[in-house]
Order: sequence, then structure tokens, then C-alpha cells
Amino acid sequence: MARLSPATLAIAALVGLANVGVVFALYARGDYPALEPTAELAVLALTTFVVGVLPWFASAHTRLVTPALGFLGALAGTVFLELTTPAPEWSRLGEYVVVDGPTHASSYANAWYVWLALLTVAGVLEFAIRRGYGIGDDRLRNLPTLPFSRDRLVRTVGAVAALVGLAATLLVLRSGIRPPAAAAVVFLFAAVVTAIPLAALLARGIVAPTVLFALVPYFLIYEVFVTTDSPLHILLFGPYAVVLALAWALEEAIRSRLGGWNGGRFAGQKPA
Repeated sequence: MARLSPATLAIAALVGLANVGVVFALYARGDYPALEPTAELAVLALTTFVVGVLPWFASAHTRLVTPALGFLGALAGTVFLELTTPAPEWSRLGEYVVVDGPTHASSYANAWYVWLALLTVAGVLEFAIRRGYGIGDDRLRNLPTLPFSRDRLVRTVGAVAALVGLAATLLVLRSGIRPPAAAAVVFLFAAVVTAIPLAALLARGIVAPTVLFALVPYFLIYEVFVTTDSPLHILLFGPYAVVLALAWALEEAIRSRLGGWNGGRFAGQKPA
């Protein structure tokens, strides 16, 4: 196991603290009630810190760029939305807090599991493309080589897909999906639609499903900030997984017949 650099850990911790500082500043600007000294404040600080630390640490330790850039993009987008939309107005109705207006800062902070899941997918896809196609491959650090064994492939794809499935499930439960049992279907569909591009790329170097997969994080991020009344549209991930599978089969057929593609590094072969 590679030794962890103290400098890497220190920088990641500073980024985590900076993320906490930005979120707290946005909360203070919008008079969010979560800044009251309660247990919720501690949870908010912890999850916000983790969202800053893990992507930055992953990028610093492996030289992958998407985890850090993705985190910065999510944070910058949140700041932009918060500063360019009307501040929320808070009131109380009995024991309930009522808000009028968008609460982008809390949407970002409370969806920490979505950011971690999506940034994990981005990192794995970047690794596969760079390692398999030799794009800046020599600059990667502390990462395995290709091809993956069948066992490692199944474990990697399964773990990352389950992470996205769990994030999607928590998101729709927070949005109030009805009936709640439908959340189990969301988990299955989100996991499958994530597993297909990961498996296609890691096992065979097929990129079309990865390109088409971009719609999945789009809908998840949309749900984070808009929180629709009925998040059942995420159930479309199931049929969309079929589209990704067909794209995999089509690209592989075209590349193998016209270009003699045999999987290259992804399958432990020399390009034909």
C-alpha cells in the first residue's frame, strides 16, 4: 500500500475546512435556521468537511483530475445560484419552519452523498480512459493496471453502482417519493444504469455508454436543486439502461468489424 503523504492529507483537510467555511457563510447570508447550535450543525459540518476532503485527497493521491474538478464545479455552481437568486425568507408555523424561496446552499450540503457517488463514478471512468487508452497514463499514481481480473471487475463495478443506487435512493426519499417502496426500484435502476457504462469501459474500452451516461448525473443534480414534487422520473433510469446496453453492443460490433477492435489494454490484448 502506498504511503500517504502528509502534505496531501493537509491540503485535503484545508479544502474540507474551506468547503465548511463557504457553506456556513452561505447559510449565514441566507439566515438558515440550521446554524443554531444544535446537533444538526455538527452533522452539517462533518458531512460538508468530508465532501471537500475525499475528492481532493483522491485527486492528489492518484493524479486523477475529475474528483477535484467535479467538487469545485459543484461548489462554484452552488455559490453562483445562491448569489444570483433571491434570498430565502423564513417564518414559523407552530413548531414548523416555513421557507419561501430557493435554498440552494442547503440543497448542496444535504446532498453530500450524491456528490460523493457521482465523483466516484467520474474518477473511475477517468481512470479507465486514461489507463486503457494511454492518455496521460504515466502521470497516474497509486492506481491498478489493466486489465482487471473478472473478480476485481465485478467488485469495482458492483461497489460503484451500488453507491450511486444508494445516493439516488436517499435523494428520492428526501424528496418524498410515493409510495416509499418505490425507492427500492430506484436503487435497482440507478445501480444498473451506472453499472453498464462502467463495465463497458473497464472490460472492453467501449465509450458510447459513458457518453450517454451524462444524462444520469444531470437528472440527479436537477433533483438536488429543484426537488420536484414527484421524483418518479428517476425511474426512467431503468429503460435508459437498456439504451446504454444497446449502445455498448452497437459500438463493439462496429469497432470490431471495421477497425478490428479486440479490447486492447482493457482485455489484455494488443490492438489489432
